[in-house]
Amino acid sequence: MAENQAQHYLFEKYQYGALARILASSEESQRYAPSALEVLAGEKGLNLGEEALGFIRGTQASEKGIATAINIYDGKFQEKRGEYSPADLAPWYDSVLKDIDQGDREKIIRYLAKHTESLKDINKKIKRALRIRKSQEDEDLKDEYTPEQVSQANDTIRKYQEIYNLVQTLDTYKFEQIRPDAVKATRKLELKSLASKL
Repeated sequence: MAENQAQHYLFEKYQYGALARILASSEESQRYAPSALEVLAGEKGLNLGEEALGFIRGTQASEKGIATAINIYDGKFQEKRGEYSPADLAPWYDSVLKDIDQGDREKIIRYLAKHTESLKDINKKIKRALRIRKSQEDEDLKDEYTPEQVSQANDTIRKYQEIYNLVQTLDTYKFEQIRPDAVKATRKLELKSLASKL
């Protein structure tokens, strides 16, 4: 995937769908989720042009419509991004890393560069290892895996935990950077609604 670094990432146009999922999962921020979908339809996302109005009205017509749109576009984001490795994503995180100490930034970039497996493969290995580890807590499932498999699962978790945590943290700050777009869209909509009642 390294050849795509100079271009836009294939998943970027769906990032507001992923943001909508994050916003919808927080009681404090869920009011911004529909606006994240609105931004998704616009030029910062899918760039639907005139078709954006139908998309926006359709998705925002009901809670189910919002949830369906979030599931679809967050799913597309996760699927497309899963094709990239942490090494491939280093340039995507530039805006998050630009304000930290140069030594720390270089250390993080070097660490990302060491990990060339796709996020999809890393996540699959971690999920499988966690499932094996979790089975050890249940008396009925404890014998499902050999001690060697349990040991390998623990090694896998140790191996990938640090990169997984780093990517999660970088993602948090990356989404915080685009969150204001959803807040701004909500603000415009709510203030317009209030003005119309005056």
